Amino acid sequence: MTEKENKLFTKVDAILRRNSLFYDVTINGNYIIIAVENGDWKHDHLALRHVMYKNGFELIGRHIDDDETSDDSFSATYLYTIK
Repeated sequence: MTEKENKLFTKVDAILRRNSLFYDVTINGNYIIIAVENGDWKHDHLALRHVMYKNGFELIGRHIDDDETSDDSFSATYLYTIK
């Protein structure tokens, strides 16, 4: 991981932890990849999107895993960049 990627990881990790959101974060250049495993649509997925937007990140993609259930929880991977 480059120094720039490491700084971005540290920033994103701190933002998520401050908001009690504990997800796997990967940095690839200027892209932030966040995996939410079996998260509730409101308390996990919506909260993540709100926190990231509020802190200056732009959602550019989301992949929902095929193993969805009929309840309110699902797994998804989010792709963000800096606005």
